[in-house]
Amino acid sequence: MKDRTILIGIDWGASTFRAWAFDEEGEVIGGISVPDGILTHSGDALGRLKFHINEWLSEWPQVPIIACGGIGGSQGIQNVDHRSVPMMIADLPKHLAVAHGIHIVPGLKQASPPDVMRGEETQLFALDESIGAVCFPGTHTKHVTVEHGRIIGFTTEITGELRALLTANGGLQTPQDVEQEFSEAVFREWVEYSLDPDDAASPFAVRAARMTGLLDPKHHEAALTGLLIGADIAAHYDPGDELTLVADGAILESYRLALDTLGAEFDELSAEEATQDGLFELAEEAGLIG
Repeated sequence: MKDRTILIGIDWGASTFRAWAFDEEGEVIGGISVPDGILTHSGDALGRLKFHINEWLSEWPQVPIIACGGIGGSQGIQNVDHRSVPMMIADLPKHLAVAHGIHIVPGLKQASPPDVMRGEETQLFALDESIGAVCFPGTHTKHVTVEHGRIIGFTTEITGELRALLTANGGLQTPQDVEQEFSEAVFREWVEYSLDPDDAASPFAVRAARMTGLLDPKHHEAALTGLLIGADIAAHYDPGDELTLVADGAILESYRLALDTLGAEFDELSAEEATQDGLFELAEEAGLIG
């Protein structure tokens, strides 16, 4: 792998550190993923980064390194200023910052209403310039509007964080000693409760449905998740809208079901692949490789 590697790409997120080795064709030929989030572990960020890279490659790489995500935030190796939107996606390579030999992709910021992102801008760089509306589900879900390659604006919904807080504490926490089961029918039913803004149910309705025998306790999380994601997408999309959904795994399936229930038209793209492609293409455009 070492002889074929021309670039190392890093994505340091809130809960996971990921890095990949790329060959000259932009193919991933090796990688590492460890549960060391930029926000979940303390200690020197640069020291942690070097430790993970050396554990993976046995030495510090002698090829360019490009990174996105929390590495450029206040708890990363250097706080890199956000770039303001509106802005052209194609301008992003001009604004890479360099710290400790690592090229850092800046995040984006919005003045009205105030908002920020780090990481999704790299995924956007991998997409078609005329993409339109893009949804990036996650702990903090991003809804982005792009017109002819120009990022017009974005909104962050804390849907995933709310779900985690509600299921762990308070009156909507997951019933103890009840193994949860996912039910597509239940999930869709509770998505629908959020799709009509004039008659949307509140999260307390999940507890009330359990108490009155309308909801099996084993479907508590499926109902609450459907309600929250339904409210998320109802705030941004209408039936028949077209968008791109960028996600992987279970969260991809959840938003897929919710958007289908709404009646939206959407294409799907792997979030991990978008990050990989975005890092490689940014490095190419910035003249780091090639």
